[in-house]
Amino acid sequence: MSNGPGCRARARVELEFVEADVEIGFNLVDLAGQESESGNSPLVARILDDAHDVLADIDGRLSRLSNIDRASFGPLVAELRREVELAKLRGFRRGV
Repeated sequence: MSNGPGCRARARVELEFVEADVEIGFNLVDLAGQESESGNSPLVARILDDAHDVLADIDGRLSRLSNIDRASFGPLVAELRREVELAKLRGFRRGV
């Protein structure tokens, strides 16, 4: 495996994509909460499905990173996963 400049650039881009995906995931959780308050259950369900898809994308991207880079995202991704699951539980209690 090469450790040249191109490899480092790809790794940096992957890190930036993970950061963006994490931000999108948290924004989706916030949006689901807002829509839940409005009683828009079908939209909440779709938003939370999208959040799960974002988590799958994050997992795929993390699998391509080094252990050190992957570990640095561990707590943040775990928090996002918890937030998505809590939003899902809150939504189901409200009839989503």
